[in-house]
Amino acid sequence: MCGIVGVVNIKRSALSLKECAIRDLHAAMAVQQHRGPDDQGVCSFCFEDAKSHSVSDALDLNHEWSMDGIIGFNRLSIKDLSMAGHQPMTALGGKVILAFNGEIYNDFELRKALETKGYSFKGTSDTEVILNLYLEFGFEKMLNQLNGMFAIVIVDLRLGKVFMARDRFGIKPLYYTFYKGRIAFASEMKSIIQFCDFDRELDMNAFNARLVFSRPSNKVLLSGVEILDPGQAVSISRHGDTRFWHHYDINDYERTDGKYRNIDEVLEEAEDVLSDVTARQMLSDVKVGCQLSGGVDSTLVSYFANKMDGNHLNDGISIIDDAGALGEEFYIDHVGNSLGLDVHKFKMDPDYFLENYQRTIWYNDAPVYTPYFACHLKLAEKAKKHVTVTLSGEGADELAGGYSRFVAGVYQPFVSGIGVHSSKLTSYDSYAEYAVMSDTTLTDLLSTDRQNPDDLIREQVESFNGFSGSNFTKHVKFEMTQRLPEGLLRQDKMSMAHSIENRVPLLDNKFVDFVMQLPEDMLLRFMAPSPLTLSNNPFEWAAGKYFLKELCARKFGYDFAYRKKTIMVLDKRDMLAFSGFSNLFYDLIYPGMKDRGLVDAELVRSWFEALTDVSEKIFYSMWRAMGLEMWCQLFLDSRGCSLS
Repeated sequence: MCGIVGVVNIKRSALSLKECAIRDLHAAMAVQQHRGPDDQGVCSFCFEDAKSHSVSDALDLNHEWSMDGIIGFNRLSIKDLSMAGHQPMTALGGKVILAFNGEIYNDFELRKALETKGYSFKGTSDTEVILNLYLEFGFEKMLNQLNGMFAIVIVDLRLGKVFMARDRFGIKPLYYTFYKGRIAFASEMKSIIQFCDFDRELDMNAFNARLVFSRPSNKVLLSGVEILDPGQAVSISRHGDTRFWHHYDINDYERTDGKYRNIDEVLEEAEDVLSDVTARQMLSDVKVGCQLSGGVDSTLVSYFANKMDGNHLNDGISIIDDAGALGEEFYIDHVGNSLGLDVHKFKMDPDYFLENYQRTIWYNDAPVYTPYFACHLKLAEKAKKHVTVTLSGEGADELAGGYSRFVAGVYQPFVSGIGVHSSKLTSYDSYAEYAVMSDTTLTDLLSTDRQNPDDLIREQVESFNGFSGSNFTKHVKFEMTQRLPEGLLRQDKMSMAHSIENRVPLLDNKFVDFVMQLPEDMLLRFMAPSPLTLSNNPFEWAAGKYFLKELCARKFGYDFAYRKKTIMVLDKRDMLAFSGFSNLFYDLIYPGMKDRGLVDAELVRSWFEALTDVSEKIFYSMWRAMGLEMWCQLFLDSRGCSLS
């Protein structure tokens, strides 16, 4: 995987690239070097003369001549380890410049098609495929042909335009900001604050949203900074004319009834699709492993990656707790033994959480709301000793209705505004409100801005109601667009912190197309007489993602696939009650919160001192407030280049 950073003048007058500005680019590349430690490149360009100049280091730029922009790139070599994959990559004598972060899984087919049109290739990287695809079809038609995870920036000096795009589901990030007659963009937000003329201010709307929601969609805490939506693209002319559009819209899907007669026909096609997508995502010139959690999704990914011919999966990477046979470790071992994997297991503990609390926020570009961020960070750190690419089962729960909130919503009708939430009756005005609130712990702590949380909830309810289909299908589309991207950012940031590329086969275009057209009864099956009276017998009930559980059951046994889900036992309160975290709270977090005056610091302190007794609602209010303060210290008060 890789890191992109750049700045482009879009208001006619040439961008002055004096020595300090070049050093800003150098610093912006340095803070995300973890995304690409293998190689780096820089390309400066001028629209007026339609010329570009490439060097290997920002400090090597010849800045005596007029420039309109510069792009820097840090490369993690995955496909084609040679310099034929060096970026930024140029074509037509430097008139077209490409920076690409990600992987394209249908690049072999695209390459063959381009070769029939007369294109030749210097190497085997998918970057070169994208560049030639753009030359042949233009930006919009190019995007429509890509199957993969990507953030792409193309500068076309012939047209005087900059193009940017993000993949369908937001697997790869791309931040941007318009400021002072220019646009800056980067794979990580921390790179943007390295430009000394960028003014850092807090976005209070985003601040409040992060107090209310655990996963607040695309709310970026730096005022003026945005992140491209999943499936979004933009073109910016050299004079500032801007057009945004979506090259992919999940609302285009409609479920089809009657295509499959029974579950066996669904599973037959599912096996073919999963075999295909997993084989594609195993292609690499470096070693590939799997994030093995012991759950259904990572188990199926591991199964199909392990069963493919040739370069198949041999390594599993797992983070475990002290639960032993009572937790996921038992199932991790079962999968590892069944497939003959070399499973590398590592324990999570309070010491690691404390040592890496600030680091997780720094790498994440946003506050963290559970210690599981540190689990992902440790997994990547340990994985690096064994593999460079990991596969994960991310996305299946959102795509196939795997969370219990899907089942509760569908099987308990919303009569008279009553729905099911956490096995308790709770009042909601609509299914839309239930879907928005079912993954939310409303905070009791409002910022001094006093924005009404109802406004934030209403915004997401309107988003939900904009989708087509049944309540269940709307719920899936809502989760895929509003909640999944935050989880994918966590995967990307924590993995890339240790230069690990994480791939998500269950979000391959082909698999998503397959699942989004399945009849709902292939995703949700409920065998108990009532969702409020679930039996403890796992054979008597099933939650969502039915066809995936059934497929897993036929490979690993019904007691494996249909068990009630166990989770890693990490006592969040113990993590914060740890003496080292108390020092962090009293030395940094509480004083900073008090001076900043955005929340009631004394109230947070009283909650912290009663940590073991406060309600879950108060606990999460406190957790979010502390994370926001720590983020402010790292991103507003300091431009620090590293926390290592």
